[in-house]
Amino acid sequence: MKHLESALKTKNYWWAYLVIIIAAMFVAQFIGGIPLLVIIALKGGLGSVANGVIDFNAIGINSSLGLALVVLPFIASFFTLMLLVKSLHQRTFIQVINGRNKVRIRRIIYGFIIWGIIITFATFYDYYMNIGNYQVRFDIQKLLTLVLVSFLFLPFQTFFEEIFVRGYLAQGVGALTRNRIAVLIIPSMAFALLHTLNPEVEKHGFWLMMSQYFSIGLILAITSVLDDGVELAMGAHAANNIFISIFVTTESSALQTDSLLRNMNDVVSWSDLYTVLLAGAVFIGFFGFKYKWTIKTFIKRIQI
Repeated sequence: MKHLESALKTKNYWWAYLVIIIAAMFVAQFIGGIPLLVIIALKGGLGSVANGVIDFNAIGINSSLGLALVVLPFIASFFTLMLLVKSLHQRTFIQVINGRNKVRIRRIIYGFIIWGIIITFATFYDYYMNIGNYQVRFDIQKLLTLVLVSFLFLPFQTFFEEIFVRGYLAQGVGALTRNRIAVLIIPSMAFALLHTLNPEVEKHGFWLMMSQYFSIGLILAITSVLDDGVELAMGAHAANNIFISIFVTTESSALQTDSLLRNMNDVVSWSDLYTVLLAGAVFIGFFGFKYKWTIKTFIKRIQI
């Protein structure tokens, strides 16, 4: 086990975590967010923002360009974390990912493929079962642009969230509490709270959406503990956001894109939580079989 333990060998002052968290937020909002704020001010002002969703098409901006602008703050935070971890913790950026000397690229790809298959199946199953709820919007030029922007930009957003939450924060919680259960729970709660301002929360209710975000976070946290690194979670999260961006959006989606499908029945219920848990069970089960994880593996890796 190297991922969590590697943090114990480096500087773990509580103030260093606080500095990096504040710095990442500051850089995201006041540097990475400048291009987006300028576009909003020039094109539509605050009138272009409704319920936390920016209608780029309404103000004459291509939604794929809008997607890139929305991701820029995460890119800024990504490099801020990369630069400060070494200077404040004497820990390499790769150690934050898995405690080793190199990133396990294949695991990122595997996580991407398997979660991509799961979410694609779930999306098109719902489409065929509820075809009347969907609007097909096939515009090859817009779709190809969206695919390009999604694959180029969204990995920065998802990789930052995974490395920051299930890498950096998990190592910090582990070092400060010496409690692996806390490593599973606290970062998962932080992951859910990071999405508090998403428009889905206002539309569908705080507790319903927080339950979904927490469940997804816990699934990826368990995966990361079992795999002793966050690469599988990085791949899965990237697949989730990229595939949703390309395939289906709703009125309350945080990512408003020229997706192939538009779900006009923008309803989320508690039964959707079961779908999330089932998808997580399939994901963990697949890699459990592939990497020979067992219940004993999990118990061993969460022992205090």
